[in-house]
Amino acid sequence: MRGKVLISLMVGLVVTLWAVAALAQAEEQEAQLYFIEDVVMKPSMVAKYEAVTKEIAPLCTQHKFPYPFYAFSTDDFHYYFVYPLENYADIDNLDKASEELGKKMGADKWQAMMKRFVGTFESSLYSVIRYLPELSYIPEKPRLKPEEANFVFWEFFSIPVGKEKELAEICQEWIELYKSQKIADGWETYMGEIGIEMPIYIFIMRAKSAVDYYSQSEKIQKLLGEKYQELSAKWFAICRKLEFRTGRFRPDLSYMPEEK
Repeated sequence: MRGKVLISLMVGLVVTLWAVAALAQAEEQEAQLYFIEDVVMKPSMVAKYEAVTKEIAPLCTQHKFPYPFYAFSTDDFHYYFVYPLENYADIDNLDKASEELGKKMGADKWQAMMKRFVGTFESSLYSVIRYLPELSYIPEKPRLKPEEANFVFWEFFSIPVGKEKELAEICQEWIELYKSQKIADGWETYMGEIGIEMPIYIFIMRAKSAVDYYSQSEKIQKLLGEKYQELSAKWFAICRKLEFRTGRFRPDLSYMPEEK
């Protein structure tokens, strides 16, 4: 799709995981689709890539680009750009809006910007994921304010085909356990739908920093005791593959127009 190429080039290959409306705020409590591009950076080119990407949001504001996007960078040089979607048909609308943005910027300016992105990244991967509020735990009284929780821990949890119901049941057990102890740190649950090896679930946890995340995790494990160990054993019994990634929300690379 031509528009998808424009999206990709526009933000240096626009982004997983994890919405703020989408991933950054974690307050969304309805099932929600997100279009994502996972960009793998060349470590030596990060500064150049970010310098060009930071010019995108002002252009989007100037030309009233209708889709917000939320950026994340990981410690192993992945960049995620996340777009909330109304439905699958909205992907075409996103493509068209991106083409229109290129036209409004002007061909010369557009091409000059594209050339500055050349050679800054290794690859990019498009995918669509869905937020699952029923499998997420949002505490009534969160320990941190949204603006304090910029550190992100991603858990990519793959399961065998046919284990989806069992995973959902174990998730509910985790939720009830956390509720019973009034745990003030929660998680968001997403399911991969397109462009990603399935079945896969993505669990996103947030904290002030890596130190804060791991120290709080240790406290929670000690508080929940044997029940934590029992549920963990059930959890990993249905695991086919497990990957972790750490990083942070990047408001400086995001486009978040003010709501009317």
